[in-house]
Amino acid sequence: MSKRILQCRRSLSGATALTVSLLFGALAPGVASAADPVEKLQEFALDEVSVTDAYYQNISSKELAYIMSLDPNRLLAGFKAVSQGKDPGNASGLNLYGGWEGGWSLLRGHTIGHYMSAMARAYKQLKSSDAEQSAAIAQKLDYTISQLKSFQDASPKGYLFASPETHFDVVEGKASGSSWAPWYTMHKIIAGLIDVHEFEGNATALEIASRLGDWTYNRSSTWNADLRRKVLGVEYGGMNDCLYDLYRLTNNANHLAAAHIFDEDSLFTPISQGTNVLPGKHANTQIPKFIGALNRYRTLGETENFYYTAAEKFWTIVLRDHTYVTGGNSQLEHFHEPGKLDAQRDNVNNETCNSYNMLKLSRGLFKATGDVKYADYYEQTQINEIMSAVNPTNGMTTYFKPMGTGFFKVFGKPQDTFWCCNGTGMENYTKLNDSLYFHGDTDLYVNMFLSSTLTWTARGLSLKQTSNSPLSDKAVFEITAAPADAVTIKFRKPSWVASCQPVTITVNGQACDATEADGYLTVGRTWEPGDKVELTLPMEVKVSRLPDNPNAVAFVYGPVVLSAGLGTERMLSEPQWASEKATIPAGVVIKDTIGINNGMTISEWIADIENNLVQTPGKAEFTLRNTDSDSTLKFTPHYQRYEDRYGIYFRLTGTAGETIPDVDGCTPPPGTGKLCDSVSSSETGGATGSGATGSGATGSGATGSGATGSGATGSGATGSGATGGGSGGSSGGAGGADDGATDQGSSGCSCSLGRASSGRWQLAALFGLGLVAWRRGRRRAAPQRSRRFVAR
Repeated sequence: MSKRILQCRRSLSGATALTVSLLFGALAPGVASAADPVEKLQEFALDEVSVTDAYYQNISSKELAYIMSLDPNRLLAGFKAVSQGKDPGNASGLNLYGGWEGGWSLLRGHTIGHYMSAMARAYKQLKSSDAEQSAAIAQKLDYTISQLKSFQDASPKGYLFASPETHFDVVEGKASGSSWAPWYTMHKIIAGLIDVHEFEGNATALEIASRLGDWTYNRSSTWNADLRRKVLGVEYGGMNDCLYDLYRLTNNANHLAAAHIFDEDSLFTPISQGTNVLPGKHANTQIPKFIGALNRYRTLGETENFYYTAAEKFWTIVLRDHTYVTGGNSQLEHFHEPGKLDAQRDNVNNETCNSYNMLKLSRGLFKATGDVKYADYYEQTQINEIMSAVNPTNGMTTYFKPMGTGFFKVFGKPQDTFWCCNGTGMENYTKLNDSLYFHGDTDLYVNMFLSSTLTWTARGLSLKQTSNSPLSDKAVFEITAAPADAVTIKFRKPSWVASCQPVTITVNGQACDATEADGYLTVGRTWEPGDKVELTLPMEVKVSRLPDNPNAVAFVYGPVVLSAGLGTERMLSEPQWASEKATIPAGVVIKDTIGINNGMTISEWIADIENNLVQTPGKAEFTLRNTDSDSTLKFTPHYQRYEDRYGIYFRLTGTAGETIPDVDGCTPPPGTGKLCDSVSSSETGGATGSGATGSGATGSGATGSGATGSGATGSGATGSGATGGGSGGSSGGAGGADDGATDQGSSGCSCSLGRASSGRWQLAALFGLGLVAWRRGRRRAAPQRSRRFVAR
């Protein structure tokens, strides 16, 4: 859908407008209708997409079984007590759950919000396919909503919370006592109520949320600038985000004003200018703020482009400066010095809530722009962070995911933790289907390669996808229902595809009329039931390096991060304030280095990674060659690991060596080894020993990005049938210019698609990983020209 600014203008009047204008600046003069989205792409309804992959299905069912086992009365006990004038923190006999829902907790009540969001999504998915289960979910949801309404009705102000209102007074400095982050918890409650309304159709849920929006406005509109700054100095979750959602449903100007009060422009301004002011800040406090900023843009239109820019720049900064190979970020919940990632690897990295929220932000940016880079990140993080954070035997989820070698995942307990990441975990695995496919007005976008089904009700198109990554590089799409008119299907060309192998696509085994533009392979035709599209997306092992120690490496195969099991000896956890962390007790020996031998330098070993990390036939398992760990380390998909110690990153030891020149006719970007896009440079200099680094470690333009050579420009890739001096190397299939390209689509059997047009992709650091990737760098408003059958 093309972007446009609705001419409808909405204004605030009287004291409301005066207060908001004086304290926070007047609202933009052009305010779009809440019903007018600016997104280029739309999502499918949750009941239009089903995941059929067995591993994912198991996790989803385990998570739902856990959620259904929870007693809503115990989750609601604190709310009930407050409605009766009691303080759950010192009342007895309430039958509260433990952990963060216990009497001691100052975040008590946050779980009910996650519970409602997760249950509502599960209901929507199952409504048409499992009447018995969906009815059971609806019964619990309706009961929960009825109870919350009765508790809210007991308050003349519409207050609804599991702790007394004095918790908000303490944050404002108007009362003494203990408080933590009450606005954070309020965000979860309002968001959960909105989800129940949206996905279950419960009108009472919206009524409750609207009254909470009124209560929020009545309180926040009295803040002067100093008090507002004080309140916003305490974690408040995504209050702006949920209030913009609420405004779109209610059209209540007070809800819009309240949302804007929680817009932290003092943070958005430097970020929108590209300045990284994040070091030292609590990571998951910041991410939801920018989700809310993006939601303001979505809600009010392009007059609010400042907020879009802030969200986009924030996303770029986090990926460039603070992100590990899995797509996760943070150490001890905080952002640190840009690019200092090896120095921060330990047992408290990558809070799972951060990844939940980065995916939410990425999804919103993708819908707003259609830029495939957001889909690339979404896939990487969904697989290697979200799917990595759950125990597939019981649905329990992790708080931290250590990047330090030798640690393990510590999972929550069903009734005794209720960490924030247990809450977002409830949501994560009840929406595994929500970002596989998107659509425009006429086109279908296939973003992820996971066995699933899609029913595009509005267009009369249905399909079944069969994929088995990482065991297979093929994805097959069978059309099961089709309209009479043509439908265009756009298949994402992943950033991880093997550098010097062709991506192929066939329709019914024959040549296809396909084009490639903006990171998508496009097939448009009149479909018939039984038509089959087969994509071959070649995978290879790639090496990811950290910016502050390029000899600290991780291995990736296709979209999947690999880790090596390091045993189960004394897997003891210990408290980490209100959560838990893994330990390596004294006496447990962990080898976190890989020694390069057989006379090879580190550069030579990495450059020949295809022969030095070798796949076991028929398995997603890889073993080393030419190292001191050939017989001891086996690398497998990290997202499937949950019951042993592991290593994702290892430090290579040996002689650094020289940068390896181009071989085999595939010109890599500066600083890479033999395989295009496999690594960044190690490089020149003869340093030896653990963590040896050389002078070539960072390419021109790279600034703490986590990707060696970031910002450098490739030398004009040469591929099969394509030569050219176009900027960029050949990472993920980008590189050579159109000039001189040979049409391989005329063979009558397949079309081999690969390189993008000259200038389409630019070298950048993807996730700050150390993977040199070609960022799909088109301008939002300037579509790239497309081409047909350009050979790789």
